[in-house]
Amino acid sequence: MLDREKVFTAFEQALSELTRNAPQRRLRPRAVAVRAHGIYCEGLRPDEKRPARTTFCMFVAGRSALPEITGILEAAGIRPATRTRLDRKRLRAVFQEAVRRVENRVFRGQAKPLQIARRAFEIYTRDADAASAKPSRHTFQRLIYGKNADPEILALIGAALKKKDGIP
Repeated sequence: MLDREKVFTAFEQALSELTRNAPQRRLRPRAVAVRAHGIYCEGLRPDEKRPARTTFCMFVAGRSALPEITGILEAAGIRPATRTRLDRKRLRAVFQEAVRRVENRVFRGQAKPLQIARRAFEIYTRDADAASAKPSRHTFQRLIYGKNADPEILALIGAALKKKDGIP
């Protein structure tokens, strides 16, 4: 069981340290949580069990966020990034456009799914206005890799790659 007071002290110390060392850099809650985890673990005896880093990351955002920690982060102007909702119709259209744009490289065997995702990201964010939240490149990569990959987009890319191999 974690000592709640030590956790709070570690977060205060991490926040102080990070803002002092890099005041011009925009801090994210996760960076503060990672440093707080390090500070907390430094104070443990060798025989004490070390908490997982993800535990500290959960303290700064989400359902299990601790109000006193989120309060000091907000007071310092540190907020988690807002998640961007992706327009499904537009997403499919930009991936189709990305496949079309790299089609000649697909047929030569030079294009990879990751390149298609990067091109789709460029197309998707090109027309977005500056005030709206933009998805990250990583978001587009997760659409084609990992357990949460989008089956519709994978099918679209798979169809392009099958054409390359001569399979109709």
